[in-house]
Amino acid sequence: MRKRLARARRRLLGTAPAPVCNCSGKAERYFYLAPDLAMVRLNCGHMLYVDPLDEHVSANIIANGAWEAHIHRALLALIRPGFRIVEVGANVGYYTTTMAGAVGAEGFVTAFEGNPRLAGLVQRSVLLNGYAPRSRIIPKAALDQPGHIDFVVSRRNSGGGFVTLWEGNPYEDGETLKVEAVRIDDQDVGRVDLIRIDAEGSEPFILRGAEAALRANPDIIIVLEWSVIQMGSRTSVPDFVAWMDGMGFKFWRIGGDSRLTEMPIDTLASLENCDLVAARRLPQKP
Repeated sequence: MRKRLARARRRLLGTAPAPVCNCSGKAERYFYLAPDLAMVRLNCGHMLYVDPLDEHVSANIIANGAWEAHIHRALLALIRPGFRIVEVGANVGYYTTTMAGAVGAEGFVTAFEGNPRLAGLVQRSVLLNGYAPRSRIIPKAALDQPGHIDFVVSRRNSGGGFVTLWEGNPYEDGETLKVEAVRIDDQDVGRVDLIRIDAEGSEPFILRGAEAALRANPDIIIVLEWSVIQMGSRTSVPDFVAWMDGMGFKFWRIGGDSRLTEMPIDTLASLENCDLVAARRLPQKP
C-alpha cells in the first residue's frame, strides 16, 4: 500500500517520470530514486543511473531501454575482447558501460566527461555493473591544449553540453562551468584500439590532442558524431578532413540499419549530420 501511495504522489507532483508498472509480472525496468536520480535496466541487461530531469538522453533511455540503437549495434560490432577504448563525451555512461562489457576482463575503457554531475553518474554505473577494474572515468574535457575552459551544461538537455567559445548560454536552465581540459596523449591511456567521440563540434580538437595515439596504432578505429555546422563554427572542416586523410584514414557512414557505407573524402565537408567510422582499414569480422 505504501508503495502505491508513493507512486501516486510522485505522479501528482510531477517531479519525475513514475516507475514502470509491473502489471505483467516482469521485472521492473525503471527505478525512481530521488528527484535528481533514477536507475534503468537497459535492454542489453546492464543497469544505468540516469537523470529523471533530463529530457534528452536520459528520457530516451528511460522510455526505450536503449539509446541510438543503430549506432550502438555498429559500435559493438567493431569492438573485440581485450580492446582498449577511449571515450570522449560519456554523458550518463550508456556507451561507457556497454563498451566495458564488450571489452571483457582483459580490456579497458577510459571515459572523459566534462560535466562533473554526469561524470559522477558514469562512475556509479560502472561500479554497479562490476566494471570498475576495467574502466577509468576522467571528469575533464579532452581537447588539443591543456588548461581551463568554459563548459556549458543543461539539466534538461544533458546531451547538449559543450566547450563554449562565446559569451552567453543557449539554454534556459544553462550553466557555464570552468572545467579542466587535457590532451588524450598526456593521460597515460596506453595502447588505444578505438576512440568514441560525441562532443558537440569539438571532435577536431580532441583528435588533434590524440595524434600520437592515432599514429601509434595503424589499426585504430574512431567512431564519432559528424556535424559540419558544429565543427565548422570552431575550425576549418576541410583542413580537418585533409589532416585525417594525410594519416591514411578512410570514412564510413553508419546507416539506420547499422551498416557502414564508405564515404568519398571530397564529400565529408558538406555531409549532413550523421555518425561516422574512421579507420585505415576496418577489422575483419570474426
